[in-house]
Amino acid sequence: MKTSGLRCFSPKNILFIFLMILFFTGCAEKIQLSIVNPPEVDTTGIKKVAVGRFEIAYVNYLQKTERNGVWKTERVDLTKDQLDSLSNQIRARVISLLSTTPYFNLVYTDKFAELENDAALQDAIAAGGFKTAEEDAVINGKIWLEVVNTDGVEPDKADLEYLEGGRQSTFNYTLEVIAYWPYKSVSGTLALEMKLTNLNPTDVVAVTFDTRNYSQKIGGKPIGFSEQLTEKTQLFSSSIAEQGSSGRKSAEIEESDLVLPNLDQLVADLAESIAAQFVRRISITQKTVNYPIASGGNKTAKMLIEVGAYEKAISTLTETLNKAEEKDPDDMYNLGLCFEAIGEYGLAAVSYEDANKRDPKKLLYAQGIGRISRLKRENRRLSQ
Repeated sequence: MKTSGLRCFSPKNILFIFLMILFFTGCAEKIQLSIVNPPEVDTTGIKKVAVGRFEIAYVNYLQKTERNGVWKTERVDLTKDQLDSLSNQIRARVISLLSTTPYFNLVYTDKFAELENDAALQDAIAAGGFKTAEEDAVINGKIWLEVVNTDGVEPDKADLEYLEGGRQSTFNYTLEVIAYWPYKSVSGTLALEMKLTNLNPTDVVAVTFDTRNYSQKIGGKPIGFSEQLTEKTQLFSSSIAEQGSSGRKSAEIEESDLVLPNLDQLVADLAESIAAQFVRRISITQKTVNYPIASGGNKTAKMLIEVGAYEKAISTLTETLNKAEEKDPDDMYNLGLCFEAIGEYGLAAVSYEDANKRDPKKLLYAQGIGRISRLKRENRRLSQ
């Protein structure tokens, strides 16, 4: 006896199919939005920021040189002008990073940088010497640096096989030749502490300490040299013998297009990497996401959201909802989407909840509530 098609499905299968239909019918078109990402620390009330001095706390700069198999290590003592140059390079990179952040208004002043170190800055702030209307906070830092410059050679043993008539069967003898490959390298470690200090009231808002390592080398034994030597023994024999007799061809490195970074550039690049993370911690940033948008409601507002005109869309939706006798939950959701995009998470949560109350069966509205709840869990200060 044949059974109907419906009887072939168990109650669990029918429930699963129903839920899947509900899920896909509840899905909405996703659009790419540029939304505001909150800072990790609470910087409420801080808008005008100045950049102070980056104190050089410690420098260990070594120059290692090898000549005729003898290594010599010398400590290089930097002058005050060189130390000031390093400090100013880092300060310039931090100023450049802050100038591209719309969250802060950068105050261009040197009065904080003129203080000798962090202790002097903190003492001056505590004494009330910098409680002015021009700055809300100041960023300063401290640097620890180790650098090793190396100028040496890499000796390498090359086995040259000499054959009679160029045939393997007529092998004659093997000659060992030492080749000297000159190289130069620089390696270093930078530790940087950065601090954001509020001027009124006086308190340290954020502190970070991080390190970066760097290493670069030019010259040395060419990659794949042994394989090339095996394939082209006769071609390399004269070249290797010439290098063994004439010593190191250091001129080849000097004339190379490859150059090692100077100390200022090296330190500034490493410091910028740390400073970029610090700026992201204390300031609002933007990120690109793909969020669903409600298909119903005000069409003009939807187009404004799609092109990123969130403030204009908020004005349009607010006017529409205030005039409507029966408020459309899709308009409420899209209003919440605009608030979320500009970082007004409290208003976004209210809008999503209002839409959900009017149509609790629509998955789209619950997704909006879930995004805000997750954001508050990840950023505890938003829940305060």
